Amino acid sequence: MPVRSILLACWLGPLLMAAQPLTPQLLTELPPLLQEVSGILRVDGETWVCLDSGNPNRLYQVDTLTGNVLRELELSNATNVDWEELTADEDWVYVGDIGNNAGTRTDLRFYRFPRAVLSGPATAVIVDTIRFHYADQDSFTPIIDGTNWDAEAVVAFDDSLFLFTKNWTDERTHLYTLSSTSGEQVAIRRGEWDTQGLVTGAVRDPLQGDLVLLGHDRESTEPFLWAMCSPVGHALFSGTNVQYPVIGGPMQAEAIGLLPDGRILIGNEGTPDRAQALWTLVLPLSIPEDVDHAARIFPIPADRQVMIEGADPGRMVRILDLNGMERGLVRVGQGGVIDLPLLPSGEYVLDLHVHSVRCRAPLLILR
Repeated sequence: MPVRSILLACWLGPLLMAAQPLTPQLLTELPPLLQEVSGILRVDGETWVCLDSGNPNRLYQVDTLTGNVLRELELSNATNVDWEELTADEDWVYVGDIGNNAGTRTDLRFYRFPRAVLSGPATAVIVDTIRFHYADQDSFTPIIDGTNWDAEAVVAFDDSLFLFTKNWTDERTHLYTLSSTSGEQVAIRRGEWDTQGLVTGAVRDPLQGDLVLLGHDRESTEPFLWAMCSPVGHALFSGTNVQYPVIGGPMQAEAIGLLPDGRILIGNEGTPDRAQALWTLVLPLSIPEDVDHAARIFPIPADRQVMIEGADPGRMVRILDLNGMERGLVRVGQGGVIDLPLLPSGEYVLDLHVHSVRCRAPLLILR
């Protein structure tokens, strides 16, 4: 089967687009201990999760094939009021104690500790605390599930935390930024997007800079994803934004991570109708039609080098096999030249940016 025939198009259109529904694949159910999984972090080949309010002040490393808990890490001086997100940058891991269903909390905070702790044998860690408040929140009158200052989604990069609110009143999300330095911080609103539902998780591709938001419909809890492709700097809603419905029935999807082969990892809380579990799915990206016309790929087949007209110089390119597994990571040179690693002859997929648009393109290697 030709590579292009297995790729689904994500055409370049308006900034707001709707796309075909995605069907998640079950990886594993999770044990009762992890019934309220609320955040996922993929780091150094391991998968860690956090649990929300009323649970221990611990993180859990899980096996994504069996659901078994492999390791526990206690945050010794932390309290789990309502842990809703788990994220990391190059140096630190951040646990977001940011759940605020009634809009009354004055003790919102992130706990942080060195990322290297997850690679060691420690079973407990002393954490720093980042305390914060929203600059524009002036009312703390309790309204259960009726506030725009609840939050469950955060990404971290460039010495900042980027927080996406879970707006109960208008089903949008507000983007707030705050410093990732410990101490007292102020979260300042930087943007807004009509997500048409409740945002419950976020993950960012550190190589490409693309963002994916996870959420669900308020009434039906049907999940959705927003793929925020090629944002400019910290204006995270400024790129091409595509909404993908996730089919398969109601699911209280709360946690999202990114596997090394580019697949999305989703965790849902256990409910009477659905066991807590881990799922995976693939966002269908290929070279958009109006970019493809000006983006010739040659030579075909390739050996040690390929050129793609319009490929963004300096950007990283993932080389995937047809099962979606990453087989190489290279950087685009001047003129769209890509030096290929030594790979067996066969069909592959290039995951790259063409004219600043996230794309996937076919690659045929013959040696």
